Amino acid sequence: MKKLVLFCIFSLFVIVSCQSEKKETSLSNSIRINQLGFYPNSIKQFVVVDNTPSTFKIIDTKGKTVFSGDFKDNGVWEQSGENVFLGDFSALNTIGTYYVLVDNKLQSYPFEIKKGIYTEALNASIKSFYFQRASMPIEEQYGGVFKRKEGHADANCLFHPSSGKLSGTLSAPGGWYDAGDYGKYIVNAAFSTGQMLNLLEQFPNVIKDGDLNIPESGNGISDLWDELKYELDWVLTMQDDDGGVYHKLTGKNFSGFILPEDYDLDRYIIGKGTAATLNFAAVLAQASRLYKNIDKVWSSNALNAAEKAWDWAVLNDNVPFANPEDVKTGEYGDNDFSDDFYWAATELFLATNKEPYLAHLMGNNQAYIHQLTNSWKFFVRNMGFHSLLVNKDLLSEDFATALTQNHIKLADAILEKLNKNPYRIALDLFEWGSNSDILNQAIILCYAHSLTKEEKYLNGAEQITDYIFGKNATGYSFLTGFGSKKVMFPHHRPSGADDIENPVPGFIVGGPNKDKQDSFNVTYTSKLPAKSFMDVQKSFASNEVCLNWNSPVVFVLGYLEQVRK
Repeated sequence: MKKLVLFCIFSLFVIVSCQSEKKETSLSNSIRINQLGFYPNSIKQFVVVDNTPSTFKIIDTKGKTVFSGDFKDNGVWEQSGENVFLGDFSALNTIGTYYVLVDNKLQSYPFEIKKGIYTEALNASIKSFYFQRASMPIEEQYGGVFKRKEGHADANCLFHPSSGKLSGTLSAPGGWYDAGDYGKYIVNAAFSTGQMLNLLEQFPNVIKDGDLNIPESGNGISDLWDELKYELDWVLTMQDDDGGVYHKLTGKNFSGFILPEDYDLDRYIIGKGTAATLNFAAVLAQASRLYKNIDKVWSSNALNAAEKAWDWAVLNDNVPFANPEDVKTGEYGDNDFSDDFYWAATELFLATNKEPYLAHLMGNNQAYIHQLTNSWKFFVRNMGFHSLLVNKDLLSEDFATALTQNHIKLADAILEKLNKNPYRIALDLFEWGSNSDILNQAIILCYAHSLTKEEKYLNGAEQITDYIFGKNATGYSFLTGFGSKKVMFPHHRPSGADDIENPVPGFIVGGPNKDKQDSFNVTYTSKLPAKSFMDVQKSFASNEVCLNWNSPVVFVLGYLEQVRK
């Protein structure tokens, strides 16, 4: 209600100010801009499409023109089929609320210039993980209107034959639902938690105790540390006695769009393999190192579990997972484990300083690239790189120098693409989870900024963030609950079943996807890659939520909030 009142007030001053311009104006989807806004000292850009504009003005809440500028014709972007004109008002750094007026007739959505521009969005993007918690109710005092009953106690999960066990049950409560469905998957859990641990390693106090209003708030520990541990405690339950790790905990099929408490399918422990075991080893070694000063006993247990998992993986180095014939839930399949070994060896070396782990790193080089799509599968090598870069003092000078140079080279390549792109982004491939791909590019730029302190990398990360909040070919703000043109119908079962108009806030949706794997059930309005997005519940290919799509936005917004103070 508060946001609605503020928007109505803003709309009123827009009408008044537009009258002062002596010409009729209208809100225009042709103006693509970050609908949240900008830091005072950041680059401030927007684009106009489907028009041939000449000039623009920035108008404040009093109807006063505070900036005027001309457009740059950036040419046609083949991915969207648009002729793109760029407007830049970076010189405006006065805190306030504004809108863009193009040729005295086209008006943008409102935006702000202020410090802490992403504070609310950052907190919501982390709080979304709380709303994904299994095995506990979401109580009204923490979840507000999005309260719900407990679902999936997961105290007596059946062993599927693919687990290697033919009878018995496993108690594996807790953790987060992985995506729009109610499965829990080790590979993606490890990756997503690891990305947020990367942020905490650099900025342990980025989120303070009480910032998120979760059940653990008030215990003297940062709410982000608490939220991650809820997932890590579940991860620990998925290890077999021999050190190997079960792949996932799901039903044999996806449920319908029902609330968690209405789910009546049997829950199974499914599969066991090299990828899950190595990702388990990596994230628990990483967590053991970072939680040492918070809970020494837990940290020690986590490291023991991680080393036991590594030993199993060394003896079982090529056990891929594929869905059994009777299982239709998410697969997270992988046949190349070299990058998983690299990440696990990295975290185990940093946690133990043991020579065998370092020897593995030195003897098993990974290509220093950012391979797009399926970040849980292809960004794993980068997870290792990033942890090593933050801990360069533990490496030989030659190794540290090579990592740094390779990272800067990769970041510069991203900037080169960004500067040539009409929208000022570096992404040119729109596949499943494209929003996570572009956010991972921003993470790479954040690390480059951390290494060099050069503003160009920070500027690049901010321009990518503009894309997420509306400066894109769809005009949508891709974080639920934020922006003027909001995603309202994500592929997310609790949001679809709770009879509440708005979806649960704080989720990044997958984004444009040229492959449209759901086109049998969804009618897309555009065949162009950058516009292949539909805000409909059925669109799992473009509009689903997922842990590994939220974790990079947590990292990027957290980093920006810390360095742009």
